[in-house]
Amino acid sequence: MSGAPEEGPGTPRYRAFISYSHRDKTVAAWLHRAIETYRIPRKLVGRETPVGPVPRRVAPIFRDRDELPASGDLGAELRSALENALFLVVICSPASAKSHWVNEEILAFKRLHGEHRVLALIASGTPYASLTDTPDAECFPQALRFKLAPDGSLSDEAAEPIAADLREDADGKRLAKLKLIAGLTALKLDDLVRREAQRRLRRLLAVTVASLVGMVFAVGLALYANARRIEANEQRLIAVRESAASKAASDYLIGTFKLSNPATENPRTVTALTILGRSADRARIELADQPAIQARLLATLGSAYNNLGLFTEARTALEGVLPALPRAGPDGARVLLTLANTNFQLGRMDEALANVRRAEALLGPDLTAHRDLRGLAAATEGPIHTGSGDTRAGIAAFDRALRFLRAAPDTKPEMIATLLNNRGLVMSDAGDFKGAEASLLDANARYRKALGDDHLTTGRSWYGLAQNALMAGNLPVAEARIERALAIERRVLDADNPILGDALSLQGQIQQGRGELDAAARSLREAVAIYRKAYGGPHYQIGIAEVYLALVESARGRTDAALTVLDDAKRNYDVSYGKLHANHGDLLVNRATILAAAGRKAEARTDCAAGLKILGDTIGPASDFTKSMAATCAKLG
Repeated sequence: MSGAPEEGPGTPRYRAFISYSHRDKTVAAWLHRAIETYRIPRKLVGRETPVGPVPRRVAPIFRDRDELPASGDLGAELRSALENALFLVVICSPASAKSHWVNEEILAFKRLHGEHRVLALIASGTPYASLTDTPDAECFPQALRFKLAPDGSLSDEAAEPIAADLREDADGKRLAKLKLIAGLTALKLDDLVRREAQRRLRRLLAVTVASLVGMVFAVGLALYANARRIEANEQRLIAVRESAASKAASDYLIGTFKLSNPATENPRTVTALTILGRSADRARIELADQPAIQARLLATLGSAYNNLGLFTEARTALEGVLPALPRAGPDGARVLLTLANTNFQLGRMDEALANVRRAEALLGPDLTAHRDLRGLAAATEGPIHTGSGDTRAGIAAFDRALRFLRAAPDTKPEMIATLLNNRGLVMSDAGDFKGAEASLLDANARYRKALGDDHLTTGRSWYGLAQNALMAGNLPVAEARIERALAIERRVLDADNPILGDALSLQGQIQQGRGELDAAARSLREAVAIYRKAYGGPHYQIGIAEVYLALVESARGRTDAALTVLDDAKRNYDVSYGKLHANHGDLLVNRATILAAAGRKAEARTDCAAGLKILGDTIGPASDFTKSMAATCAKLG
């Protein structure tokens, strides 16, 4: 077979061994065919990877029970295939979880090749359901769920397998297939998705051009062959066909953009900036007479940009359609809420809140209508209040969002998990660490159940738990949690994604708290570099990371360097917030700490007084944070 690796001493005969229950034979047959017929994009073939050069096809694949010769020696044949397979792919379902043979095949492969080349595909059931009150829904075989002990027996240490999820409400067939092929070739998922998007675009353009040529030719024949009355009828039919085609094209594009932003993908996937930008321009021009469809498309496009960390592109795409939103109905509100999230990410808090208020106005006064969008509006409003220093309003917004969305039909579990996660973060900011821990752990469990352990959203959940542990003073737990977050984010994000910057900034803060100054400086500088590239200018996240970097520099005895970093942090706050913010007060108190450590007590007292005044004016003199900063100032003398 053309994609098979050349055999030599020690060269695996099979790219993969598919292990499955006989009840899943339809899925196994599809998977076998899908993998062996997939053509690796030409530009990736031959690339060197940890498992050798990338082949043109991922083949051959061994599918047990279907490819055994009639020797009668099943044990010998299976062991030979397992010995000669580079990877093991386990089709996971309640049937395979109960299968003695599937479990034995996993154990045998792990003993032969180790744990790291076992891949999983969820066909049905629920991972880790054996730990709940529905154990019969468990889809992971026991040998998949746990690691091997040194003696080759199954231990009680969780293996936490990485799985593609075939189900339609998860990855679906297309993305699940690409995830497995990425694993089988050691290619990055975003490389495959990018090339796949190019293929789909070329096919779409080819079909579109052919359809237009055929339509023009048919219309020409009609004009030539018929009188004016027949011509008029034909034009009406063409109009109907064109309208249907436009709707179908819009739906296709919307689906395409949704596929461009799963959290397992990378911000530069869809050959994206050029294609997405041109598509946004076309939507504004060609769908101007269909405002609801235009709004749906632009809201989805804006969400894709936001999820990929491309906030400036999102703002440009969304603002171009604002004049048409009053004609778009509820879909117009969705665009405004997407823009609110964009402005929030860019630090434009007043604009973000104004976007939310305009979206709520489009939804009308009846609070029982459009509960899903009202919940989304409240959920969008929560971080805006929090980012502006009003944690009480933020918590109230999240509670309001939970009420709307729990009353709305078809609310996805991930949405409830997100609200619980965000509310927990705000509670943590307010000093309620115990309440925050409960809310954040609830969210984390829901994410892991709904999305899996290797999903970006799960990684962000670990980030929130790490942040709460840091604020509660539990630094060892915080460090372990941020390492889990970074392990996921480094796998699925580009090295310059601001989400990765957030995790690195937090890791630096934790390391600074533990006295690991060199490591802290590296993490914080990497975070600042990522933010500068991602945001293209001043941003409050740069300032936050720089405040901690200044404290690290001070602890290393470099007072002048610390003060220089703080000056840049202030510039980022000034431009990003546009007014005095609680973070300005925090910066001044930290500046006072640095000055006091250098023996400059008078300057330290001046900065402390100015910082406490800002905190009192922005979040109140009675707030826990203001009180803690006042205590810090009192210790400086």
